[in-house]
Amino acid sequence: MPNSPNHKTSQGSWKKTLLRGVLVCIGSVTILLPAWLPNRPGAPLERGTVELLQAGLLAASTAVMIGALAHSGNRRAVCRVLALGLAAALVGELEDFISGIMEWRFPDAWVIGILLFAALITALRHRKVMVRFFGTMGHHAGAGFIGAALLILYVFNRVVGAPQFWQASLGEDAFSAEIPRICKSYLELLACYFILVGSVGLAITLGRREELS
Repeated sequence: MPNSPNHKTSQGSWKKTLLRGVLVCIGSVTILLPAWLPNRPGAPLERGTVELLQAGLLAASTAVMIGALAHSGNRRAVCRVLALGLAAALVGELEDFISGIMEWRFPDAWVIGILLFAALITALRHRKVMVRFFGTMGHHAGAGFIGAALLILYVFNRVVGAPQFWQASLGEDAFSAEIPRICKSYLELLACYFILVGSVGLAITLGRREELS
């Protein structure tokens, strides 16, 4: 009898894990569907549907972290730092839309600097909580998704988004300047999706699990 609850918990655990994995894979495929949408010649890709989707995913990630503040207890500072960092990334995505399409002067560097400075001050004021969080961050799947997003943005995207990569792969005759730009845009979109999934995972962790206390 004592082993029965553990057995049921184990069964429920692997089923839920499998379901989450399938849902994440479906989302990864679905998020790339804009590639099949007709592209208007006058609307550059980075200022069109994909750019707005990137901003929308980052906005949702920021909202998730802000929403987790009320449930995070003594880990509220961690949620605040993550929310400020995500808000800075969101401002960076919105800058092209505001300055390029709406033709408004937008001091994105100042706004990003203020947000990151606020995050740094918060982290320094709550050093113990932040160190404890980052010490156990690698144990949670949400951190893995955010790590994957950073690898896409700062490692993989640097290679696949480089014109030299496609020139070497396709040759001078088949190469087009649009190819690396399109690939880079959709890789960034996938990275933003991973950031959203990771933010949801970390928000649940910060709100419910006691091992980070």
